Amino acid sequence: MSKHIPFLPLALGAAIGFCAHAFFFSKEPAAAQINLGNNATVVQGNFKTRSSGVQTQAAGNQMQAAAEDLAKIKMALKHLNDIADLNERTAARNTLLRRWANLDGQGALQSVSEMDEGEAKVQAMSAVAGVLVNSEPHLLAQQASALSGSRSSRELIQNLANSWAQSDIQSALTWANQLPDGIGKKDALAIIRFQLAKQNPEQTSAEISQLPAGDARNSLISNLAAQWGLSNPQSAIDWANTLPENEKKLAMSNLVGAWAQNDPSAAGTYAAQMPSGEAQSQATMSVVSSWANKNPDQTAAWVLQFPEGDLREQGIREVVGIWTLSDSKSVQNWAEGLPESSTRDIALKSYVDSIGYWSPDKAAAVTGLIDDSQKREQSMEATTRFWAEIDPKSAQNWVARLNVSEEFRTRLQSLLSTD
Repeated sequence: MSKHIPFLPLALGAAIGFCAHAFFFSKEPAAAQINLGNNATVVQGNFKTRSSGVQTQAAGNQMQAAAEDLAKIKMALKHLNDIADLNERTAARNTLLRRWANLDGQGALQSVSEMDEGEAKVQAMSAVAGVLVNSEPHLLAQQASALSGSRSSRELIQNLANSWAQSDIQSALTWANQLPDGIGKKDALAIIRFQLAKQNPEQTSAEISQLPAGDARNSLISNLAAQWGLSNPQSAIDWANTLPENEKKLAMSNLVGAWAQNDPSAAGTYAAQMPSGEAQSQATMSVVSSWANKNPDQTAAWVLQFPEGDLREQGIREVVGIWTLSDSKSVQNWAEGLPESSTRDIALKSYVDSIGYWSPDKAAAVTGLIDDSQKREQSMEATTRFWAEIDPKSAQNWVARLNVSEEFRTRLQSLLSTD
């Protein structure tokens, strides 16, 4: 959904921002005045834009009184251009429109629809929709369907889809399916289907079966798999097994990863029992990623049970990368404590790759422990580059002390060259 960040902090205090430009009696003799009651006055002529604390409070009372009278709201809207500050003007307009929408939703919508396209109209449409989406969603639906393609209509459609889907998802889905083809319809269906996956995964799976192959279908498969994997992994698996092979891989990866957030052991057991191949690899790595964020040492122990090969190497790199973010010392101790083997070299290199950018001095202390010469030299080169960027003198001293061939030392020293 589009967001308009510059105005959001002002929305809460819109009335105050508006009323800071207090409405005084005009000193022009011809200026007309409208009595609001309670000794308050809105002036049709010139507005003054300075006020004391007492005057600001009085203006707040004026605003409260004006909100009860549609005619006075319309009159105030006509004079918004007298507020010089654009942010304050927009905040004030949106406050008045929200009050208008509470009194007369259709009239407020009509007024906004007649505005020129631009940021102000988008903000105004969002303000009115925020009021009507709960009280009169069908009115908004009619307006959204009638508007031609524009940014303001897209804003209206997104607001309505998001809120309506949470209160009456079936009505929202019926409305979205009836929208004219275009970006607005795609936005609405994507938002509503996201909510539908949470509330009714079976219905969402039926929706997917009716979609053509492409990004929209793949996105919905990923979302449903993740949502269903959290709530009912077995049902999610049964559904995923009905999909074409490429879509099945996508679904399995997402649902097993989500499953691992609640029960990593069960999700890992299931992934290990899948037929070997790309689908198993993707599902397994999803488990590693989810599990490592919660319990990296247990995840590392599980990964070490994999047969030697690409999947074990990928798993080690993944868990070390995540683990290093939270406890780099524990990662180092774990990697150094492994029996000397290719697995230990992979773990040590993964640690160096993860820590080198931030702490090349710590990475440097580990590079010499890597037995595999190719991996060791790759780690030394990466560490030299990172260290040279922040402390070239220390990097130079380290390179000079390394027990390496002169040819390789020359290569490292070339990485230290500066203009």
